[in-house]
Amino acid sequence: HSKKMKVLIQRSKDLPKIDKEEARDKLGKRLSELAQKYDFKYNKLSIRSQKTRWGSCSSRNNISLNMKLLHLPDKLIDYILLHELVHTRVKNHSRDFWNELERVVPSSHSVDKELRKYQYCLF
Repeated sequence: HSKKMKVLIQRSKDLPKIDKEEARDKLGKRLSELAQKYDFKYNKLSIRSQKTRWGSCSSRNNISLNMKLLHLPDKLIDYILLHELVHTRVKNHSRDFWNELERVVPSSHSVDKELRKYQYCLF
């Protein structure tokens, strides 16, 4: 492991443990609120503990969220939830996707940059 990786892993060990049911409750509630507010439709929600991604959206509009999202500030949680909801309409990261995301998260590129500072939370 590189020195930077070791620091990330150490920082992640200092984070409080997350209860999966609490994550399901909080993230599910917020996803539902945002979907309603911006008129998105999704199918099922699953909560996982992953080391590489914050969330994903399947071709069937099933959204999977990383329970470690609870380590992030609310603004970044909303950004990721909206990112996945936008994938219910645009299945890739094309210009159309980023334009749609920008519509629901103004200045989404700067929020995306801010999110990178929290990569250690995934470990």
